[in-house]
This record gives sequence, structure tokens and C-alpha cells, in this order.
Amino acid sequence: MVTKYNTRLIFFFFIFLLIINILKSEEQMNTMNMSIDEAQKLYSTSQIEIIDIRTEKEWKMTGIIPNTHLVNMHNEDFSENTNFISEVEKILNKYNNKNIGFICASGSRSEIVASYFLEKKYKNIVHIPDGIIGKSKDGWLYLGFPIKAYNEEKENN
Repeated sequence: MVTKYNTRLIFFFFIFLLIINILKSEEQMNTMNMSIDEAQKLYSTSQIEIIDIRTEKEWKMTGIIPNTHLVNMHNEDFSENTNFISEVEKILNKYNNKNIGFICASGSRSEIVASYFLEKKYKNIVHIPDGIIGKSKDGWLYLGFPIKAYNEEKENN
């Protein structure tokens, strides 16, 4: 009788640990952040597609990361870009086996977008929280990573 009780207790303990690990894995998956250094390493070896979701004004002001996908989340008047989701989905579907990193100025918008697409069960989605500028001028631009001038006539994504 005692052996049966101990066996059940051990069994439930392992089930409990399994559930805890599954929940932790899901939580980590839903908040997949990638350091800016790691993103730059993957970028430099073409192992990540970066989607820059800033506005055109922001692209003009700071420049853009070469060979990234430019999909503005908001229009210049801060109204919602009604085509945003479908434009991003086209990119995600085209590169469905590749890492996809979302970036904005300081990480706030890109976190929302990355979380949204993770909830929609897209894979390989990461958020680059330091952004182009960063919260304390510690973003892509200030670290000296590749940037080029934004030329609206020549950019086609």
C-alpha cells in the first residue's frame, strides 16, 4: 500500500514538473527577444530577415539597415497602416523557414508585432528590443552596424 502511494506521488510530481517546463517553454517562445549583437551576427551571415516597422519619416531620419523589409506599422499621421498585417504575412510566408526579426526605433512597437505573430503560431519570430536607436542611444545605429540612406524611389519590398 505504501509503495503504491509513493509511486503515485512520484508520478504526480514528475507530471507537475513536466507541466511547469511546458509552461516556461511557451512563455519563452512568446517573448523571444534577440540581442542586437546576435541579430547583427545573423544578419551579417544572411541567417535572418529583418522587418523594419518604423514610419517613412523615421527611415529618412536615421537611414535603414540594408536589405531589410520596410513595412510601416503606422502612417505619418500615426494612423494604422491597414495593409500592415497582410504585407508582413507575405514576407513571413516567403521566408517561413528563416529567422524573422522585427525592429523599430526603441523596441516598443516591434515587441507588440512579434508577440502578435507568435500568437498566430508563426515560427522563428524574434524581437530585437534595442531597436535602431535604442532607449539610451544603444541601438543598431549607435553601435555602428550597417545603415544606408533611405531612398524612397529605389526601395522596393
